Amino acid sequence: MNAATEFDLGPLTWVKGEIDLALERAGEAFGLYKTGADATQLKFCRTHVHQVHGALAIVGLDGVTQVTESLEALLSGMEEGRLAAEEATLAAIPDALAGIHLYLDELMVGEPNQPLRLLPIYLSLAKARGLNAARASDLFFPDLSLRPPKRASAAPALSPEQLRQVLKAERARYQKGLLRWLTKPAEAEEGRRLMLEALKGIEATQESSSARSFWWAAQAFIEALKDPAVSSDATVKQVSARIDLQIRRLLEGSRQRAGQSSDDAVGVYRRHQRRRRG
Repeated sequence: MNAATEFDLGPLTWVKGEIDLALERAGEAFGLYKTGADATQLKFCRTHVHQVHGALAIVGLDGVTQVTESLEALLSGMEEGRLAAEEATLAAIPDALAGIHLYLDELMVGEPNQPLRLLPIYLSLAKARGLNAARASDLFFPDLSLRPPKRASAAPALSPEQLRQVLKAERARYQKGLLRWLTKPAEAEEGRRLMLEALKGIEATQESSSARSFWWAAQAFIEALKDPAVSSDATVKQVSARIDLQIRRLLEGSRQRAGQSSDDAVGVYRRHQRRRRG
């Protein structure tokens, strides 16, 4: 299943009425809070949002749960007096409730499940909480079961020493390309080409599709750097450096992803998303 375009509406259909009711009650409670500044109403509002969060988690709408989780945290901060009831904050909460409701309604009429459509709401909630760490990637939940296409022929059989020499040479080529791409704008395209060739060379040494997946995706990332809108992103340097770290780990004999404690990519990805909470 393509997580960006396909979603099983069955489970959502069963709980949609309950979610709508909980969102409505959350909105009513927040309205009463704005009228009378009664913190108890914030608690009621947060309770109903938590019900929505739980239902969304059950039906597998992980990206939307990032938004409800942030909304809960904002309400909790206000309830406990850690966050002030400023104008922007008071506007962010009903906007989030309405945005979640609209997103679910759109899913029910056939719109694709793309949580990134909720990014403006998510960023608004983060700002109201005083956070600077919220990013679009928090709402990006790709299908991690995808594998590279089958090769026309098997990978060449290499001894451990031959493999080490290949990886060492390809890492040097990647680093050379990365340095050009970062420091010499006139040679940026040549640098990107060297990086891409290095990753192709590494991917060619990997036998199983699961071992090839990282290098296949890394090539796509380097390909995307042709687009100025991608290459100008502040996180690109970090990702490029992480790829180099992964080459080093492979050279050292480790197959763990750089920065990960498990080869279970799906589990690690989900844990990473939870750690990005404020």
